[in-house]
Amino acid sequence: MIATMNPRVSRLSILVFCFLGLTFGFLYAYRDSETATRLLKTIPIINDTNSPSSNQPASDNKFSPPKGPQPPKYKPPLKNPLPPIVDPFPLLATTSKDVLPPPIPAYNVPHPDLHLHYGLARPPPLFIGFTRQWPMLLQAVVSYITAGWPASGIYVVENTGVHNSNRAGLLSLQNPFFLNHTTLERLGVNVIQTPVLLNFAQMQNFFLDVAYQENHEYYFYSHQDVLVFSFEDGPDNERRPGDREWDVYDNEDRKATVTEPPAAGEEGYRTIYENCLREINTTVARKERWGFRWFQYDHLTLVNRAALEAVGGWDSMIPYYATDCDMNGKLGMDGWTMKHRRAGIINDVSSVMTDLEALYRNPAVVPGFKDPNPLSPDQEEAIKEKMKWKLKEGADGRKFNANTTGPKEYFRILKQVGLDMGAHKYRDGDHQRNRWQKSQQGGLGEPYYYDPEGEKWGHKGCDIAEETGLKLEDQWRVEKDFQ
Repeated sequence: MIATMNPRVSRLSILVFCFLGLTFGFLYAYRDSETATRLLKTIPIINDTNSPSSNQPASDNKFSPPKGPQPPKYKPPLKNPLPPIVDPFPLLATTSKDVLPPPIPAYNVPHPDLHLHYGLARPPPLFIGFTRQWPMLLQAVVSYITAGWPASGIYVVENTGVHNSNRAGLLSLQNPFFLNHTTLERLGVNVIQTPVLLNFAQMQNFFLDVAYQENHEYYFYSHQDVLVFSFEDGPDNERRPGDREWDVYDNEDRKATVTEPPAAGEEGYRTIYENCLREINTTVARKERWGFRWFQYDHLTLVNRAALEAVGGWDSMIPYYATDCDMNGKLGMDGWTMKHRRAGIINDVSSVMTDLEALYRNPAVVPGFKDPNPLSPDQEEAIKEKMKWKLKEGADGRKFNANTTGPKEYFRILKQVGLDMGAHKYRDGDHQRNRWQKSQQGGLGEPYYYDPEGEKWGHKGCDIAEETGLKLEDQWRVEKDFQ
């Protein structure tokens, strides 16, 4: 006789089995959660790794650990890092603030009232914009000063976007945005900081605004990748990559500016600065409706503020290349002239002289130059066969190791080194001309650090802090975490 189960026990058993079923169902549905994983590990039948039916290690169990933010994947180190850059003016870089720069050649020392001789109430400023690559900027500034441009009339526009970091000395020499305010002050040069990082068109409008605020009718601007000289050796018949056909007004003007400029020490000798002042005087006297006067296109440019104001300034919606085409087009359409004039020797360069004291004609310094971002030997060999602008043998200047004490001989060496630097920049056409802009690769951990080769966070979306394992110091250091 079969005993009849107590109805109360039967109902209790059913409830227990239902509860267990629901519990297992819940745990399975949320098996990836931390709580479920802990509970499942307490159940021997599920967690028994020694069970005959379990022939895989515990780590391969389908109940995986929680995913959560994964650690970032860091970029590998550079395969061929560039050599560290060095300051090209060791005399100023390694001495105290009270040590002055050497004297410039006596025949290039500007008279303080020279602008009055050319009908100008105030000396017009020379703006040189700077975003990165300190050695190139320093070279340009020193070459202008030693060629006779008054240091007090040079305004370096620091357009780095690092705010006060350079003035406070927070950036290192290897940082692309490093600028040495102390060195520029020792040279007697002015520094203006832009409030934010500007593109090329915006920086041109910044020059225009400063000229307007300071009541300058005319001003000059220059690029930082230039090496300039005055006509110290008289006529210069070399053709450089950036040269254009020079515009002249008459035969006398042709002799004075192109074919027969007097040499240093001769009657009528004029520095590049004096020639630029003369150009303002000549142009204004001609009563032209004029906009620009280019001295090797815009590597050095004289600007008529009124012309730019008349056509609405530079278009910041065309930020870099072609913005000059837009400006030149607007000026031409509105009847403002633009001419290529000659005032001195301007070399468009991408390399840096090994010691800028050579520009002060120190006979103990052998002029030479170094590429801050060299190509590999194989790449250089491939370029040699198709070079349009040829370098002379020993183009780094080291062949000139003797008889360099005479001023004229020394200047001729400097001029040849400048020619070779220009030829080096354009040895592969336009393909290598901007490599100098990537010649500093340091600054990691410093304020406003950027890596031009990297992804800032390597992550899509706005959940950078919440859904990644990134830390503040990881910016610009990581590979992207998406396909």
